[in-house]
Amino acid sequence: MSLAVENPAIQDVLDLQTGQHHPVTKVISSDYAEVMKLRMALRTQINKQEPLYACSLCGIPVYLVSCPDKQHFFFRHELEDDRCPARTRGELSQEDINARKYNGAKESALHRRMKDWVVQCLSADPRFSQIRSEDTWKGSLGQWRRPDVQAMYGDIPVIFEIQLSTTYLNVIAERRQFYLQEGALLFWIFAQFEDDNRRLTQDDVFFNNNQNAFIVNRETVATSLKQAAFHLECIWAQPASTNLSRQVVAFHDLTLDLAGQRAFYFDYDKALQTWQQQESAPETLRRKAFEAFWLDYAADRGSVDYKTWGELRKQFSQSPYHLPEFPSYLPRTILNALYSAKHGHPVGWNYSTLVEAAHWIASAQKPVLQVFRRALQVYNRAEQIKAEDPTGKWRQKVRMYKSAISQGDSSYLPDTSHHELIDMLFPELDILEQSSTLKY
Repeated sequence: MSLAVENPAIQDVLDLQTGQHHPVTKVISSDYAEVMKLRMALRTQINKQEPLYACSLCGIPVYLVSCPDKQHFFFRHELEDDRCPARTRGELSQEDINARKYNGAKESALHRRMKDWVVQCLSADPRFSQIRSEDTWKGSLGQWRRPDVQAMYGDIPVIFEIQLSTTYLNVIAERRQFYLQEGALLFWIFAQFEDDNRRLTQDDVFFNNNQNAFIVNRETVATSLKQAAFHLECIWAQPASTNLSRQVVAFHDLTLDLAGQRAFYFDYDKALQTWQQQESAPETLRRKAFEAFWLDYAADRGSVDYKTWGELRKQFSQSPYHLPEFPSYLPRTILNALYSAKHGHPVGWNYSTLVEAAHWIASAQKPVLQVFRRALQVYNRAEQIKAEDPTGKWRQKVRMYKSAISQGDSSYLPDTSHHELIDMLFPELDILEQSSTLKY
């Protein structure tokens, strides 16, 4: 489903490369990351006077803006005048808004402090030279800019700009293009970068930098000075994960993509390609098909769709593990336990919470407990289990069964007869090679 707003003023745009008209719902995709890249491309090409799209009604170049919720987008005229019936701009222009919000305002104390921190860190790192702050860069075409900090990293000029969420996309795009023409790398630094509720201008940088962002703070400065190497906190996304990863890294461990105006620690694009290949692999498709079948089967308390089951058996006939004639022959308790841990709610059981299912497994299904604990660990259910255990009864049970296991209670010996099936359906559990040290 497209991220375009419903009933936009501009409903169709003209592709200025092909001459074709397209509905905005076709141009604005359902992928937020792709929309952010489109925003940057549109602005960059307008700055180069080579716009990508124009309004189908009037031919004026257009760019992409968001609603306040940041989840829906629409096209806006670069120039709003009376020639087009589609009105895409409010009473105030961007220049008016800039003037009201920022003109005459002094540089913030945080901005000054962060520039000083960057200079300190670069000065401590012998890999950098010619470090200057607020020094004019005179361009080859007569243009000039005054970056926050600039330095030479070996033979690469690097421009460090502090982004405090007040920089418009057109400015970001213009600076990227300017420094690309100058053979320099533009490197954005944030004071903070949240997992959620970020400003759109932060996402404009993040999604056009291979989904990597960088922070400088007191802790990274201390590390930089101690190790005589510029360090930053890197925040990056991983395919198929809703959580961002964070780690303090050295600048010299980054990949610098001068042509793409990108600097990154984690190669998201490469990881995405690998993940997409894995997702389309036959074994992955079989796992997904089985999971969809089992969730329906468990919810219907054993009612079997034999047509789907037959098709599933045919798929698995091409794998090392062949499904039995009937799904009732499968280890229902183990599969329910693992899918419960994976999805965060009881699957196949009439319990309200995951911790209730955990209590039953620990008490009545002890041979399943070890693999269930492994699944809780892999699927990061620690905080959920803790939240669902306000009385502490589960923590008490954990102490009890750990004590029993350490004393050699044979009732907790794991059922290993289905490890081949588990390894195929849940490869992330690495059940055949799992560590004996578990958290749950």
